[in-house]
Amino acid sequence: MRREFNLGPDDIRVLEALGCPWETIAQGGARWLLLRQHPIPEGYNVAQADVAIRLDAYPAGMIDMVYFSPPLSRADGKVINNLSALSIDNRSFQQWSRHYPWRQGVDSLCTHLRRVRAWLKNEFKKR
Repeated sequence: MRREFNLGPDDIRVLEALGCPWETIAQGGARWLLLRQHPIPEGYNVAQADVAIRLDAYPAGMIDMVYFSPPLSRADGKVINNLSALSIDNRSFQQWSRHYPWRQGVDSLCTHLRRVRAWLKNEFKKR
């Protein structure tokens, strides 16, 4: 697994606890964390996906959004809103445009990953 930039020890502990392979890559001026074979909750078209998180300003600045490959869809056929495509590491990822107020000194990669899990689960509460 590539480690093209370093993460802090707290972030590494969180990632190791997830139990899926991960890597950091620098591509075109962007810094990406890639989580391989991350579990996806029931109700989607896949049980696992690669997850990308852009960390350009982190840890000093905020993280938002999340990217999935392969693209996710709901098994019930309902549309997921605010999606677009982006190439990361020469692969197509689906961007979920989700934003929240970043609390400097409180929020971290760990809190962002909790929000990603919540976005995936809450998608089915919308409709």
